[in-house]
Amino acid sequence: MLHLTKCRALIDSFVKKGKLTEAKELYNEMITRGIDPTTITYNSLIYGLCMENNTLGEANQMLDLMVSKGCDPDVVTFNTLINGYCKSKQVDEGMRLFRKMSLRGVVADTVTFNTLIQGFCQSGKLDVAKKLFQEMVSQGAHPDIVTYKILLDGLCDNGELEEALGILEKMHKCKMELDISIYTIIIHGMCNESKVDEAWELFCSLPSKGVKPDVKTYTIMIGGLCKKGSLSEAGLLFKKMEEDGIAPISGTYNTLIRAYLRKGELTKSAELIEEMKRCGFSADASTIKMVMDMLSDGRMKKSFLDILS
Repeated sequence: MLHLTKCRALIDSFVKKGKLTEAKELYNEMITRGIDPTTITYNSLIYGLCMENNTLGEANQMLDLMVSKGCDPDVVTFNTLINGYCKSKQVDEGMRLFRKMSLRGVVADTVTFNTLIQGFCQSGKLDVAKKLFQEMVSQGAHPDIVTYKILLDGLCDNGELEEALGILEKMHKCKMELDISIYTIIIHGMCNESKVDEAWELFCSLPSKGVKPDVKTYTIMIGGLCKKGSLSEAGLLFKKMEEDGIAPISGTYNTLIRAYLRKGELTKSAELIEEMKRCGFSADASTIKMVMDMLSDGRMKKSFLDILS
């Protein structure tokens, strides 16, 4: 015999296993038998629909359905839908739901704001993201470290490094505990703006700030040095990285390999490719394209292809 608790658990289990059809069938059976689903059950179904391709419209219909049946959506309901729309690059629809939730008396939390701020940053609508950040503060939804990461990343990706540095300074003044990912975002932003010397200065100051660079930080800094043309420094940093016990990733190898190729240092490129292959990595699309370009204009012999394979 079906009862509410068992149905709720089964629907949640089906959704987590990706069995959305079974979850919807059980929901329909609940309705047929007069078992009223709770907000938690609707949230599970909406989550499942948001995770599937091309079912956001159905997820939104599920929201309307739960309201029509007298079941109140909560902040989790709206956060799930907003996240679904933002991930599918329909951030304006996410914003429509954000306004709708306030009309229903549902208070947005930090997750709501973080999701929307990230969505607008990624869609290049930085002004809207910044306004949302201010609205977040004014409404008492306290920004957390994730909020700042999203905002700093958005600013740096959209060429607003100076504003990002201003926010970083405020974070320092507020005695916020900053992790390596915050500094990595700033270093990346500096390198993108060709401020490699400033990035290097910040990189070297990390131990004094109580944080250690990780593989992403090293890879970005190596890329910045390569971009500047400081290939010997990039090579030394690569060695230091390994000495510090941080294993390079595919991106680290490929960044350095392309820098050696650009400079015509084919022997060093070949050595690094061999090392990369021993570590289980392979040349990425950008590296392969560079090799093909060099083959076509005669800067490289065909025998070099044997090293890549």
